[in-house]
Amino acid sequence: MAERATFGITALRYAGSQVVEAMMGLMDPSARRWDLRPVPTRVTEVVDRLVEGDTVISVFPDDAGGLQAGPEVKVDVLPEGVEALALDDGRPGRRLADLPRF
Repeated sequence: MAERATFGITALRYAGSQVVEAMMGLMDPSARRWDLRPVPTRVTEVVDRLVEGDTVISVFPDDAGGLQAGPEVKVDVLPEGVEALALDDGRPGRRLADLPRF
């Protein structure tokens, strides 16, 4: 069985209040470095990665200028049937809206 990839999202692009793109790259197994640096990726492509069984995490800068893995990203289906991104973490702390915009 093939090992699942871990992707990281570092920033979001919005159209109104809807996320339409994410800066997404392939993380190394430690989730502290990039195997492939982030590039603009449509939300539908992020959803495809999740449906394929890959892991997508939020990635925030740490105080030392490195990367800090945040909560996992999940698909959230809005009442009108639109697929959106959300963080899979009910605890207080980082939110999807805390990621920078590009």
